[in-house]
Amino acid sequence: MSLKEAKRGVIGIPRVLNMYENYPFWFGFFTRLGFRVELSPLSSRAIYEAGMDTIPSETLCYPAKLVHGHIAHLVHKGIKTIFYPCLPYEQKEIEGADDHYNCPIVTSYPEIIRNNMDILRDGNILFLSPFLPYNDEGRLVQRLFEEFKNFGVTQEEIAAAVGRGREEALKVKEDLQRKGEETLQYLERTGTTGVVLAGKPYHLDPEVNHRIDDMITDLGMAVLSVNAICHSGRIERPLIFIDQWMYQSRLYAAAALVAASDNLELVQLNSFGCGLDAIALEQVREILKKSRKIHTAVKIDEMSKRGIFKIRLRSLKAAVQERKTPPAFLQADQAGKAELPAGETAKKHKILLYQLSPFHDQFFEAAFKSSGYDLEVLSAVPGEDRDIADEGLKYVNNDACYPAVLIIGQCVKALRAGRYDPDNTSVAVYHTGGMCRATNYIGFMKKGLAAAGFANIPVIPFSPTALDGDQALKMTPALLRKFVMSLVYGDLLMQVLHKVRPYEKDKGAANRLYEKWVERCKGSVGNGGEAEFARNIYGIVRDFDSLAIRGITKPRVGVVGEIFVKYHPLGNNNIVQILEDSGVEIIVPGIMNYLLYNAYDSDFKYKKLAWSKQKLLADKTVMGLLEYYRKDMKKALRSSRRFQAPPELTEMAAAAGEILSLGNQAGEGWFLTGEMLEQIKSGVNNIVCVQPFACLANQITGKGMIKELKRRYPKANIIPVDYDAGASEVNQLNRIKLMLAVAFENA
Repeated sequence: MSLKEAKRGVIGIPRVLNMYENYPFWFGFFTRLGFRVELSPLSSRAIYEAGMDTIPSETLCYPAKLVHGHIAHLVHKGIKTIFYPCLPYEQKEIEGADDHYNCPIVTSYPEIIRNNMDILRDGNILFLSPFLPYNDEGRLVQRLFEEFKNFGVTQEEIAAAVGRGREEALKVKEDLQRKGEETLQYLERTGTTGVVLAGKPYHLDPEVNHRIDDMITDLGMAVLSVNAICHSGRIERPLIFIDQWMYQSRLYAAAALVAASDNLELVQLNSFGCGLDAIALEQVREILKKSRKIHTAVKIDEMSKRGIFKIRLRSLKAAVQERKTPPAFLQADQAGKAELPAGETAKKHKILLYQLSPFHDQFFEAAFKSSGYDLEVLSAVPGEDRDIADEGLKYVNNDACYPAVLIIGQCVKALRAGRYDPDNTSVAVYHTGGMCRATNYIGFMKKGLAAAGFANIPVIPFSPTALDGDQALKMTPALLRKFVMSLVYGDLLMQVLHKVRPYEKDKGAANRLYEKWVERCKGSVGNGGEAEFARNIYGIVRDFDSLAIRGITKPRVGVVGEIFVKYHPLGNNNIVQILEDSGVEIIVPGIMNYLLYNAYDSDFKYKKLAWSKQKLLADKTVMGLLEYYRKDMKKALRSSRRFQAPPELTEMAAAAGEILSLGNQAGEGWFLTGEMLEQIKSGVNNIVCVQPFACLANQITGKGMIKELKRRYPKANIIPVDYDAGASEVNQLNRIKLMLAVAFENA
């Protein structure tokens, strides 16, 4: 559309990430509304360098880093309105897939752009980045009308434009599939080998894939994209991993077609730092190996590796040519085939649960044992159990996130010790759901146990708030009550101990008082009595409030971040002890608000996406239950001399919502930004933000928000620290020491 015809002006769209998937829809949508669409050019090194100085994290994938340059190009071109929406879901296409999420980076990267590119603010750019329910047409029409009504657009016009957009998207999809079918027929007719270049839609960007498609065709092999042929693939389910991301669902379908075709091979592109690709690599490998297909994986980043790529591709071609006989069928992988115990059978099993938080785990164990389950929470001691990570790396893709490496290493190490009967032992794994890769810890655990020789040990998904009779660990109302009490005891004891221990007059007095109350609270959890529970809450606060302390003041340092690394001493290299030994007071927020955050998210989903009212009401019930059991804790802390009650979640949400959308719900999501804001507003300017290396969710709401937090609060002293099996402890300590130097200077 020409400028003269564009009655509503110009809309700029960056040629990045999911726009490689959704651009046909948005082009049709905006053109029908009377906008001229300006698309940024193909990526290049120059585009990358144009936005390099605004990238908040070096561990982001290259496709994400390129976004900054594309936005800069649009601004420099004079575009005053840029549209780059946040889409948590794609349309569901693959039958049998567990869900249809986008990855956290694809979903929320516009938030990084809005909070890190000053050029948008300085240039008075209208940057439109709403969270939209792309998967639900009715709700999409409503939401787009809400976002564009200021342009003088009617809801009827929006509905017609959405219809046009769907038509455009369908035409492109059908064209791709038609060409894919033609190519498959050509391969069958000529005996030519075809290579499925398997990746995400944005891996088609020549700057991202380093023109690997040209290298393949130069070797005399045809190239097909995932979107061109995935509709012809038939996946054998269940898969080892939870099939929750739409781009990966298509990839699995394409791999299934390759496995069933004599003249197709697969080259899988995976981005440096992408934990989701680590899961997809393992699943695709499992699909291909049943037919003895070669799994060629190529890791891509901003560094050109064309020479290495050519070697890998030549090796693939040579292997294909040497294949003399039809592929023999291999025995299917036994990972995850063990039968889950249920009901009374589960109670006869020894159930191993990996460590999450030492403060809370001891009470979780007491809650389950008193309910008839022989559950044992495994413990790990920093310094003594460093081999756990080495054990985990034997069975987990090293690009998977650090918590997965540790929990599998911990369970395998325990089973190898010989203290448990493999025929009467199960392993429980917290089941989180959502778009975070933690949802697939279950698949990693199944695969890891099988590879370690424990394929017969069942892996039990455990969701604490799911009152589901089909779960092996049945969360009855009585057990749920004990579990919530455990959360409150853990949160409270962690808070009062961290507050008092740095100032105690009698060294060790705080720990002794803590141990006394731990034993008393274990018994209370087992009994499940609410009166005793309330008495203990007030007793804990009273005793720690009266413990003799020195009249000095120390700098305060908050520790926030990914839930496992934040609480697990092995996951964070014992950061609490490191900080306390350095002479500061530690503030670690409790787990309860994290659970409340997960339930509270339904409010945004219902208002802005396509969430049902039934799910909203269920989550409000969960919130009410959690708040009911911590009401005495909040009252006792407010009445104390030394302690503060935990913040109200609604207040945290309101504060975080001024910086980023509450639609950021992957992993810790907006809650992480909210925790940092809460610390700053309560006078804790020194913050360590901890996360596993390349944690996708925390790239957005942790590292990605630090610049804006420092802009708003100049005294904020925030450092991000990544933890990984291969991370340098020296580098971690040096970063922490730099933060501490500033903290003491400002004290």
